[in-house]
Amino acid sequence: MRPVKAVVFDLDGTLMDSNLDYEKMGSRVRELLASRGLPEPLDDRRKVYRVIRGGAATLLEYGLPEASLEATMAEMTEIMNGIELEALDATEPKPHAREVVAELHGEGLGLGVATRSHREYTIHILKRYDMLRFFHQVVARDDVPYPKPDPRHLLHTVRLLGVDPGDTLFIGDTTTDLQTADSAGVEFIGYCRDDAWAQRLMEAGCGRIVKDLREIPRLVEERA
Repeated sequence: MRPVKAVVFDLDGTLMDSNLDYEKMGSRVRELLASRGLPEPLDDRRKVYRVIRGGAATLLEYGLPEASLEATMAEMTEIMNGIELEALDATEPKPHAREVVAELHGEGLGLGVATRSHREYTIHILKRYDMLRFFHQVVARDDVPYPKPDPRHLLHTVRLLGVDPGDTLFIGDTTTDLQTADSAGVEFIGYCRDDAWAQRLMEAGCGRIVKDLREIPRLVEERA
C-alpha cells in the first residue's frame, strides 16, 4: 500500500457545519426555472438538487430552451452564491477540524479543499477560523468548469498538489463525494456528519466511515 502524500477535504458538512438554507436555495432555483421556460415544474426536491448538481447538461435534459441556458446558469450561480454568503455567520468548523488540519500540515502532507461552494464563501470561512494557511490548494466550484461529481474537479486539485491520485485520500460526507473519488481513482474516507448520511454512504458502497476527524491522522499513519 502506497504512503499518503496528500489529503483533500470537502468543505461543507466535512470541515464546516455550514447550515446552508437548502430549502431556500431550492425554492429560488425552482422559481427561476419556471420563469425561464422549463416545460414542467420541478416539484420534486431531488430533481431540483439534480439540476443544481448537474448544471447545464441537466437543464437541457429537463427541456430548458437552449437559448435560455447561459442566462439561466448565471442567475442560478447568483442564487447559490448569495445563499452561501448569507450562511457565513451561522457557519463554524466541525469538531476538531482545525486541529486535525494543523496536525496533517505539520506532518508535511499536501493539503487541499475541493468544494462545490463558491470561492468567495470558501476563502472567507477558512480565513475566519484561521484554517486557510494550512491548505496548499483550494479549488471551489467557480474555479473549474466541471465541479463535483465530475472527477476532474478532484483530479485538478490533486495535480495542483503535485501528487498522484493513488497517493491521496479524499475526505467527504456525501455520496457525491464518494462518486467523485471513485471516478477519480482516489481513496475515499467518509465522514459521518449524521446517521442518515452515514447510512447513504454505506448503501452506496463506502468502505470506511469515521465519526471523528481525529481518526484521519491515524489512517494516514497506517499507510506510511
